[in-house]
Amino acid sequence: MISNKKSILALSVASALVLSGCFSDDDDNVVVPPPEPTDPVVVPPESSDPLTLVISANVVDRASNDIVPSTIRFLEGGAVSSNIVDVDGNAITSLSDDEGAFVFTKKDGAELSEVTIRVSAEGYFSKDFTVALETSGDSTAVNTLLPIVAKTGDDVSDTTVEASVGTDGTTTSEIVAETTGKAGASAKIPSGVVLQDADGAAISGAVSLNVSGADSNSSAAALVLPAGLNGGNDSGNVLQAIGVSNVVMTAENGKKVKKFSSPITVSMSIPAGKKVNGVEVKTGDMLNLRSHNEDTGVWSAEEQMVTVGALNEATNTYNGTFQTDHLTFFAVTRNEPRCDAGVIINTSGASVPNTGLLVTLQSADLGELFAVTQDGNTTLLTGPQSSRVRVSATATASIRVFDFSNNTWFQSNGEIPVCGTFDTPLTNPVTLVSENVSITATCTNDSTVSTPVPAAVVRYAQGSSSRRTAGNAGGGTYTLSDMVQGQTYTVSVKPRIANATGTVTATITADGTAETINVPVTCSVVTGA
Repeated sequence: MISNKKSILALSVASALVLSGCFSDDDDNVVVPPPEPTDPVVVPPESSDPLTLVISANVVDRASNDIVPSTIRFLEGGAVSSNIVDVDGNAITSLSDDEGAFVFTKKDGAELSEVTIRVSAEGYFSKDFTVALETSGDSTAVNTLLPIVAKTGDDVSDTTVEASVGTDGTTTSEIVAETTGKAGASAKIPSGVVLQDADGAAISGAVSLNVSGADSNSSAAALVLPAGLNGGNDSGNVLQAIGVSNVVMTAENGKKVKKFSSPITVSMSIPAGKKVNGVEVKTGDMLNLRSHNEDTGVWSAEEQMVTVGALNEATNTYNGTFQTDHLTFFAVTRNEPRCDAGVIINTSGASVPNTGLLVTLQSADLGELFAVTQDGNTTLLTGPQSSRVRVSATATASIRVFDFSNNTWFQSNGEIPVCGTFDTPLTNPVTLVSENVSITATCTNDSTVSTPVPAAVVRYAQGSSSRRTAGNAGGGTYTLSDMVQGQTYTVSVKPRIANATGTVTATITADGTAETINVPVTCSVVTGA
């Protein structure tokens, strides 16, 4: 401890002063002056303890896998999480980042194995993800992606209309926002309806009404669906969405309209040919409806039913409508038998790299991402877990296996059955190298004083791809694993030491040569005075 060094030095000087009476000549009683106090000493900073868990969560565009500027919120048990902290131990409930690359951990002593993360970003569908807070093997890092769908992407629709309401929050004319096509959706608010916030207070003035939809015959609907649709479902069946719409209304001051004094009408497209209980949907059917609460992350069954309207022959979809007195993400659902065999990937060919690979399962019913960290068989989901991500006994999906630099190692030829074991022969498309980086803190007030930084959070990335957390090899050395040989990487260092100037960044070339990164820090000065 710095304080200990200061105390010892002070004690040494004090002892010299106390003993000054001994520095005398016994013959002529001439007093010998005591030694001068030691010069000031610059003391290197002390480091925090290394973290036992670091979550690196990257919000990425689903199509490109490039990181996206975004905000994330932490939820657990239907409420704001109280168990998430930043890497310095400060409690956090949300984070914003211009790059969409987040790092955090869980509070000491928290018995929490997963957390719900709600992602929001300009121009994208907001979405909830369930993120594990546990590592595998000796690793202390969890690197994960949170893929979101752009509202301008394929097989989705989006529109916003502007309107104004009276001072008492009452609409003076009908407000309609509507999209068309296979991803069509709409919201219609009649005249004379009072707009209200979550507490029931009237919202007045300028408002915007945003409506988004997705084609449920493509993977788009599954990709925009917030996590948790099957939360608490142990029935042996899985709920799947066959039609979706998201309706958001916002006042000029940013406050959201959550409720209405009387019902409004919402619609969504339901593809022809979709089956419920083994029978194809048809005009006049009444279907079950569920809604997702963005504030709690919880799905609920609605009392209202969705009425299936006439078939639109141009889009081959039905228009499903319902009335509601609140706004949120809505989904028409059906029940399908659960995949009790689990979902198991069997890799062969190239070896899985040290930092693992990512696997996507994508279909009209599935839009999930998993991590694979070992060769051979890896259970992605057990039978009971299959319901969490809507895997039915007859589920099929397009499979892609790729690395954190977005290089494809396997791509299925169309959709294949995924209930049970499926094979993925891997081909490594690049040459991967690893190298060590030594992190050293050097005092700005004395460049001859430095010390290793053993508890930093070190992340690295190639271009706009996701950021990975480097492995802590101890003694201030960190391993950057599985980089593409010859490529340029940006390394960022959060030193986690007192008086550091902040996050330090450096650029390296992946060639297997050890590197050193210096962290400037203002060091304490100890004197004998």
